[in-house]
Amino acid sequence: MYEHYTIALGSNEWWYGLIASSTLWLTIIFIGWKLRKQNKAEKLTRILFWLLLIREIIFHLFVIISGKFTFQDSLPLHLCGISYIFLLFVFYYRVQYLFEFLIMLSLAGAIQSLITPELTHGYSFLLYMDYYFVHSALFFLPIYCYFIMGMRLRQRSWLSAFLFGNVILLIVGLINYFVGANYIYLCHPPKANNPLITGGFPYHIIGFEVIGFIHIILIYFIFYTVIPKYGLQKINQK
Repeated sequence: MYEHYTIALGSNEWWYGLIASSTLWLTIIFIGWKLRKQNKAEKLTRILFWLLLIREIIFHLFVIISGKFTFQDSLPLHLCGISYIFLLFVFYYRVQYLFEFLIMLSLAGAIQSLITPELTHGYSFLLYMDYYFVHSALFFLPIYCYFIMGMRLRQRSWLSAFLFGNVILLIVGLINYFVGANYIYLCHPPKANNPLITGGFPYHIIGFEVIGFIHIILIYFIFYTVIPKYGLQKINQK
């Protein structure tokens, strides 16, 4: 396994990556907002799908060619890697339950990953840029799905998202056992200093569950109740 590289909260590296990646995706959301008024947003959605897919292919080719591939670090089994694949399916097929997973779990995970970044293949400038590209995408693109693509949460979808998330944890935990990995940081907590994650195994998993559940309920309340109540989901319509 590679020595993970962490980026200190509030450091120049942290600010540069956060500002640059946020600017990129906010610009894309703004363009989508304009295009949806003209009923042309679907073209942008398709472009984004191919951009995301090409990035996924290039990243894994880079890891393999550079000799960085290991079964312990390089499979797309961290929450961000799984969520990124789900994002591809949502952009191409509009899969409802994957969208709900993205907006209630992946968005929450992206927040934590952007607050306390941890590069799993060590540091290089390309890996640094890729990290912020991916994790900011996992924050902003579920919001794009909601406002630009018009996807919505179903009633009690918080429960299905929570249960689905735990099924994924179980499957990844079994894979960790057989390949000696630490995907989704189930065996050991991340190296990044996150005050919300304390204790070693298995106590940090309890923290994951509690924090994840709080995030799910909060995000569900915002997107299912608050935004529709004030008609904010129609802000981009004529």
